[in-house]
Amino acid sequence: MKFCARCDNARWICENHPERPWLGERACDCGGAGVPCPICNRTDVEDPDDIPEMPEGFVPDTVRKKP
Repeated sequence: MKFCARCDNARWICENHPERPWLGERACDCGGAGVPCPICNRTDVEDPDDIPEMPEGFVPDTVRKKP
């Protein structure tokens, strides 16, 4: 994968400061939520099964059951 300058290849950015990565050395420390990087971790919002790549160690609070 090529280097993504927006998220420093973390694949997530700060929701409040989208120019800053959410993880890593340059991570934003404002306490805001993380959102998928629109450059390298984009998804199809029309497809509910297309989910973004999650950060390493991510544990979901709930699991969505398919109908």
